[in-house]
Order: sequence, then C-alpha cells, then structure tokens
Amino acid sequence: MNLVSRSDAVIRLPDFPSSLAVANPAAGVGMRRFGIFESDLKVDFTSGDLPALITRILEQCTVDPDNRLPGDFFRGLSVGKRLECLLALAAGEERVPFNFPFRCSGCDEELEIELTLDEIAEMQGEADRTEIVEVSIGARSLLFRKPSGRDQEHWAGMVFRDETDAAWAMIGTLAVDPEIADGLGAKELGLIDAAMDEADPLVNFLCRIDCSECGSPNEFLIDLPAVALDRLSRLQQQLIVTVHKLASHYHWSEKEVFEVPHRRRKQYLDLIAAGR
Repeated sequence: MNLVSRSDAVIRLPDFPSSLAVANPAAGVGMRRFGIFESDLKVDFTSGDLPALITRILEQCTVDPDNRLPGDFFRGLSVGKRLECLLALAAGEERVPFNFPFRCSGCDEELEIELTLDEIAEMQGEADRTEIVEVSIGARSLLFRKPSGRDQEHWAGMVFRDETDAAWAMIGTLAVDPEIADGLGAKELGLIDAAMDEADPLVNFLCRIDCSECGSPNEFLIDLPAVALDRLSRLQQQLIVTVHKLASHYHWSEKEVFEVPHRRRKQYLDLIAAGR
C-alpha cells in the first residue's frame, strides 16, 4: 500500500462489517485517485488474472500512513466488498455515477440505468450482514462461506475440465463441511449457485427495469468489474497523454514528469493549452 501524504486520501473507503475488527475509514485512511502516479502506468489492464489485477490496484491506491489496515487486507475481503472498493475508486472523489444504456426487449426503446455509489453501498451493506450462506436441500442444511479475493486468486491458478468441474471445486472450497458434495447433482449445484449470487448481489449484478413506453419487463446482467476497470483504464490513458504533452513541450523525461506533483502538472497543462 502507498505510504503517501494523508492529503492524497481523497476517496473514502466503504464501511466494513464489524466482524473484520477494522476501524472504519478515519485518520487519513482512504484511497488516492488512480491515474496520477508513475506506478499507475505499470498496471496491465490486459492481464488475464483479474483477481490479482484488482488486488494490485486497490493496494497501490490505498493511503494508510499509520498502517491501520492489516496486511493482505483486500485479499481477505469478500468478492462483493472488493468490488465495492473498486467501484468507489473508479467513481473518484466526485463520486461520478455509473450509467448503462440498454434497448427494451419489447419495443427497442432506449433505456438507461444509473447506479450511484450510495445505491452500491446500500446493496453491499445488506450483503455484509450475511457471512455464512445457508442452503436448504431436502432435509439437509448446507453452509458456505462467501468467496474472498484470496479464493479467486487461488482458483485463477487452477485448471478445470469445464465450468461444472470449476463450480464443484469452488463449492468444495467454500463449504463449511468439505464433504457436502457427496450425493449432490446438477440441480443442487444450481440451488447453491443461486443462493451464493443472492448473498453477494454485486458479483453477478442483475438489473430489472420496466419500459416506460411499452411496460415490458427487462433484465440486464452488468459486468461491474469490467465497468470499473474500463473507467480506470481510461484514466491510465489520460495519464499517458499528460506525460506525452509535458515531455514534448518541456523536453522532460518520464522520470522528470513524475517528479512534479500531480496538482502542478495540471497547471502546466493549462498553460500549454493556453499557448503560453
């Protein structure tokens, strides 16, 4: 995590469940904007290891001068909580909402869904109240913990025969009783999968909206990690443009550009744009 100035902690971290025994964001703990430091240029958004990519971004943007957060903090968070943190980072200090345009399945009318950080926090806050997911199958009550970033990184390094094989391996990892898979089939797998989705709604985010024109119900599955990473990738591209303009105008090296504080770089860009 970056040990940068407290003044760089411009984005507050979400509230965390009390079970984590971590003080909620205060005293300089937060996130700094992505797309201002040289390390942000080194993030590879084409990486196929999505869980590791998310962990890296969250860790390098966290401002924690007093080391209030435990080591490997973000790997231990639930997948949904990590996603809430990533979306907060992508929204920035202005808390820019996320907008999703769609076409109505009934009349082809253009629809738009807006998702704010407050709405995201409300959904995830409700999900944080459930740590163990209980699934009733016949007379049996099966218990599962919610997957964490560490689980995702572990699964990313495994090889599976197919999606069903992967699903059973994940269930085996998350089951409170590792032997629960005995005697279960595809139907039970579907029930478990649905219960896990309900317990972590941001992971496979399903939006439902009725068309104001024809009244048709619509369902849209939104890939929230891809949405957040796309916005952060665009901030990285803006940083590349900033470096290019300053290097071209002042004949600075990349290293010299980053020796200038990011707030002052903006002032230099304004002067260049003004033709001074």
